[in-house]
Amino acid sequence: MAGDGDNETARDWAIRSADPAFDDWDALTDWLAADPARADRYHHAAADLAAMTDLLRHAPASAPARTRRRWWPAGIATAAAAAAAAVFVIGDPDPAAQPYAVETVAGATRTVALADGSRIALAGGTRLILDRADTRLATLDRGQALFTVRHDADHPFRVHVGAEELVDTGTVFDVARAATGLRVAVAEGGVMVDPAGERLALGPGDRLEVTGTRRVVSHVPLASVGAWERGQLSYLATPLGTVAAEVGQALGLRIAVAPAVATRPFTGTVALDGIRRDPASLGALVDVAMVRRGDGWELGPGS
Repeated sequence: MAGDGDNETARDWAIRSADPAFDDWDALTDWLAADPARADRYHHAAADLAAMTDLLRHAPASAPARTRRRWWPAGIATAAAAAAAAVFVIGDPDPAAQPYAVETVAGATRTVALADGSRIALAGGTRLILDRADTRLATLDRGQALFTVRHDADHPFRVHVGAEELVDTGTVFDVARAATGLRVAVAEGGVMVDPAGERLALGPGDRLEVTGTRRVVSHVPLASVGAWERGQLSYLATPLGTVAAEVGQALGLRIAVAPAVATRPFTGTVALDGIRRDPASLGALVDVAMVRRGDGWELGPGS
């Protein structure tokens, strides 16, 4: 049956897209867009793969390999093992369940293709809640995500971040949720913040920082929006505590910050490849000491 064929294809796409090296997102998006029912099949297959990944991770080392593999179709175990190092897609296989989560571990990134042609790129250490019943809704639980949205004025894309609601009025925007608050930056089109209240409109190059009840809008170069996807993190008067947390998430490093410098503002760009090669170089970049502490690092005022 065609449905069975689509189920098999969905499973193949789930296995392939779990590989961090996967780059055929255009073909996956085209396949999803051809039939609205395919998105549900794809997400169920991804959820099954994640469940198998978890089983592989926790399987007793003494169990015979054939016992652990025999429940899974050929190729699933290998793909699940690769996915375990990079990404978890968590969902309830019950068709009645609507929400599901896409989660990346620190140091890994992933792009999710939605049925309507929209894409969401997740930075390391990010958890995003999506909804099978409404593919135009996302909740950023933690971390950072770059949204490339197919605009639909009759059914706008909505992003919930804590108590805030963002509504797409354009195409490309970046959202980060940190312990200190929320950041939103727009590359193309526009975003409406708090549509039921303040109705704050952001356009290309606008950047909003929300800390508690304080909202500050500034302007940034368009190229800096979502630059983390190209291996760069850009900051504008951002506390070093936030910088360290995001660099650590992006690279899978443990970086503590001494209280004496945690609130010191940093403006500039962090090239992740350089920090990956030499973590101590982050200290020179932000003009504080960076020293090794056990299995991690610490930014502090000392020399």
